[in-house]
Amino acid sequence: MTIDEIKIGESDRLEFKRALSKDDSKWLKTVVAFANGRGGRILFGIDSDRSVVGMGEDIFSAKDAIADAIANGVRPLPPVTIGVMTLSGKSIIVLEVSQGMQCPYYLRSKGDTDGVYVRYDATTRPADENILRELRLDGAGRSFDQIEARGLSVSERDIEKLCTAMRRTAKRNAKTDEQRKSVKPLTKAQLVKWGVLLERGGEFLPTWAFVLLSGNARLSPHVKCGIFKGTDRTFFVDRREFDSPVQDQVESAVQYVLEKINMGARFHGAYREDVYEIPPDSIREIIVNAIVHRSYVNAEASPVTVALYDDRLEVTSPGGLPRGMTLAKMLTGYSECRNKALASAFAYMNLIENWGSGVKRYVAEIKAAGLREPEFVEWPNAMRINIYRNKTTPQVTPQDIAQEGPTPTVSHAVTHAVAHAVTHAVAHAVSPQIKALLQALKDAQGNAELLKVLKLKNRDDLRLRYIAPALSAGLIERTIPDKPTSRFQKYRLTAKGRAALGGLV
Repeated sequence: MTIDEIKIGESDRLEFKRALSKDDSKWLKTVVAFANGRGGRILFGIDSDRSVVGMGEDIFSAKDAIADAIANGVRPLPPVTIGVMTLSGKSIIVLEVSQGMQCPYYLRSKGDTDGVYVRYDATTRPADENILRELRLDGAGRSFDQIEARGLSVSERDIEKLCTAMRRTAKRNAKTDEQRKSVKPLTKAQLVKWGVLLERGGEFLPTWAFVLLSGNARLSPHVKCGIFKGTDRTFFVDRREFDSPVQDQVESAVQYVLEKINMGARFHGAYREDVYEIPPDSIREIIVNAIVHRSYVNAEASPVTVALYDDRLEVTSPGGLPRGMTLAKMLTGYSECRNKALASAFAYMNLIENWGSGVKRYVAEIKAAGLREPEFVEWPNAMRINIYRNKTTPQVTPQDIAQEGPTPTVSHAVTHAVAHAVTHAVAHAVSPQIKALLQALKDAQGNAELLKVLKLKNRDDLRLRYIAPALSAGLIERTIPDKPTSRFQKYRLTAKGRAALGGLV
């Protein structure tokens, strides 16, 4: 601890006390809060104006008094160390509290409910009901998604239906034929191992993970997506909410963003490659993390939000970082799961790759795309990631699109303005994938039919290279617009799409 660090002031992990007070509970609350959180330090002998006043000559008696107050006033006994150091020629006491493993810690005089405190920025506050519940689960070595969803039951058919759906999702998200072939059928035993099911007396019971993965209406967490004009929420343009099973929420939210962001092109000789302004894999990774690592203790109170502004994509996940996790750890690849059962299920479904690698990978990918490094904003009850868009991208014209030749990189955006400018001339310049899709859509078709007609094997390839850019350009539309991931979903040509198709034949 240095004078410069003290000048920065109090924080979520640092508090100053001029001296010991007659009422020990005033600083014991902070001891409790630090033990329930990520730890912290209390410096005795530092005034509220950050000046060093020292603890006087009887500093060792003060140390003993601090140790006695903690031993008598806090339960369970938190991990602490008490030391003395000299600053500006004066002695201060440094009380260091480590993150505890026996949560919740509480003031003995107030009990294990009213006496539980947590740290919010530079203040200490009583824990609310949801935080208290998470602390108790953490102290028991369990996560919320692994506890029994009381009052609910599951049938063999329910279990079989979930296993089939998860395996289908795993195959759809596989990136190679080898990975797709390696997807094994799910069993009840595997669901029990993950904590998606509980087995008690030969009976299988659902946990909250089962509820979330199957989309049971009793727990209705959702993802809220919105488009805003400008850089704040003053002017609302469009919104969509998804309350399907959590794995389907990922697909719906990602698809929504891809339809709304700009698209450019990169040419390799005569071959044109469509390029989104924000890498799709990065968008997917961020939304997956927001959904799988959010707090579900009070799922109805705060949704995951995905907001697109003129200058950024903003993804907010309720609950903040899991206990024990910091931004610094996260950026180095350290992983801490809040929802252990969901994390295992998402890994099986190929929605999560290697533990802890996702953040480092998408930060590198976003920087490689020419965008500024993502911004991470942490609050006690939420975590937000901002991906800033390239505001210098010029508008595109039909002449720009029609230009051919070995151009290294074209950063022009295919915006909604372009969709209005689609003509027969433009139709000849759209990507080969969109051309093929338009020709296949002479009649409304679903994913299965399109895969067969276009001779594709990978649904992600169909979605990212064919359907998403055509939707974004306004050339096609969904037949069921309010349910993007419905298994009955089909696509049809819009008026612009029919005009473009007319230019191809």
